[in-house]
Amino acid sequence: MILLRPEEMKELDQKTMELGFPGILLMDTAGRGVAEIAARIIENNHEKILVFAGKGNNGGDGLVAARFLDMWGCHVQVITLAGKNAFQGDSEVNYKICELRGINITDFSDNNLEEIKAKISTASMVIDAMLGTGLQGDVRGNYSQIIDLINQIRPRVLAVDIPSGLNGADGTIHGRAIRADYTATMAYAKLGLCLYPGREYKGELNIIDLGIPENLLNEINYNHFMLSGEEAALLLPGRDVAGHKGSFGKIGVLGGSTGFAGAPVLAGTSALKLGCGLVKLAVPERIESRIVSRCPELTTVGLVDNKKGIVFEAISGIKKMIEEVDILAVGPGLGVTTDTRELIKVILSEANIPVVLDADGLNAITDLDIFNRSKSEIIITPHPGEMARLTGLKIKEVNQNRVNIARDFAGKYGVYLVLKGASTVIAFPDGRVYINPTGNDGMASAGSGDVLTGMIASLLGQGLEAEKAAVLGTYLHGLAGDIAAEKLTPYSLMANDITENIPAAIKSTIEE
Repeated sequence: MILLRPEEMKELDQKTMELGFPGILLMDTAGRGVAEIAARIIENNHEKILVFAGKGNNGGDGLVAARFLDMWGCHVQVITLAGKNAFQGDSEVNYKICELRGINITDFSDNNLEEIKAKISTASMVIDAMLGTGLQGDVRGNYSQIIDLINQIRPRVLAVDIPSGLNGADGTIHGRAIRADYTATMAYAKLGLCLYPGREYKGELNIIDLGIPENLLNEINYNHFMLSGEEAALLLPGRDVAGHKGSFGKIGVLGGSTGFAGAPVLAGTSALKLGCGLVKLAVPERIESRIVSRCPELTTVGLVDNKKGIVFEAISGIKKMIEEVDILAVGPGLGVTTDTRELIKVILSEANIPVVLDADGLNAITDLDIFNRSKSEIIITPHPGEMARLTGLKIKEVNQNRVNIARDFAGKYGVYLVLKGASTVIAFPDGRVYINPTGNDGMASAGSGDVLTGMIASLLGQGLEAEKAAVLGTYLHGLAGDIAAEKLTPYSLMANDITENIPAAIKSTIEE
């Protein structure tokens, strides 16, 4: 699914109109789409629908919606935020049509605040057509009063294109924003609807087809995407009915240390649950027996270690394992010592198979240029704290600019980067970025990242390209977490619950 920034959508609209597609027809198509969604949501035509219309094109879309709802026999009223004389162009035309149809139109002012409050309180639905994606600066004046009223009273809200007050580019809030139950966005989903905090303000997302010629997209420099369920189903690797364990990928996992024996087990079991044929864990000798008892399907290689973990003398065993597997996942529970730093340096310098690097595998990196020198295709999966260390930024700075920071890093160092967190960002070396739509706050718990590492490695082992493995692995990881949270609540969700629900996530995706 393509995601557009507001300026990209504006450019697309402009190119469409330059080719002879009248702006008023775009507005009419948009408004009718909103009306159709509203009509599906309400239970009967006797329910009262309030349309709050701002002075711009967003307000014009709302006026068109009011006109169609009125034509279909619905009880609809319009409240304007800037008065009749503020409407111009196509919006003014639609205002006059609403007048001609005798639709009840009220101009909001401080003098009728109580009247408007009463209307909101008795409405079955509010259509928010106040502020679109062109908003600059914080919401003020009449708009701020109405947004506060709607959020306080909480009728069902259908937002036109984007909830008023939300930034369409990055999901931030301009002082205050409508909390919508539904959003009807035009032509393509906007990036800000898929990033927090905007993601929790949009409600159910509906996309209205405006009839814009698809070939015009090639003239827009877009590079943001979000995987849909249908797209995820198409990415799932096929299964050879005559296959054997070698056919479905052999995964090597390097990790584990005293106190962190569970991390490589989580990665390994998750890789198996997602369909790879064999997983070999390279772990310290002193914890090898404990790992075997946790999951008998995992094979192990005991590496020379001391009380802290794997030592550099284990490099010969690691090199031998690399020759026996298709994919290497490095980091779960590994620990950060002088030895592990040297081990990571050698692995990234000499390995020629794809590497998934997570947790302490990332924390052991001291020279970022090693990514560019490596012969391997590398996927890294940092959380914001690890990303902050890699970039020298503060965690707050990373979270405030997740998309651009991930994109810049992936491009500079030639890696596929999965920046974990709310709305996980997957960035490719060529500048494309995917926003993951699945996952929940219950997944913010120990071991969740180890599960993701195993899942991505598993998909790589089954033949998916790095970019597809990163995007699909993240999607299925979040979906398994969502299924687990529905059963257990986010409070009780643990990493192993995600692993246990990988089969349900696969089944749900296949059925899309």
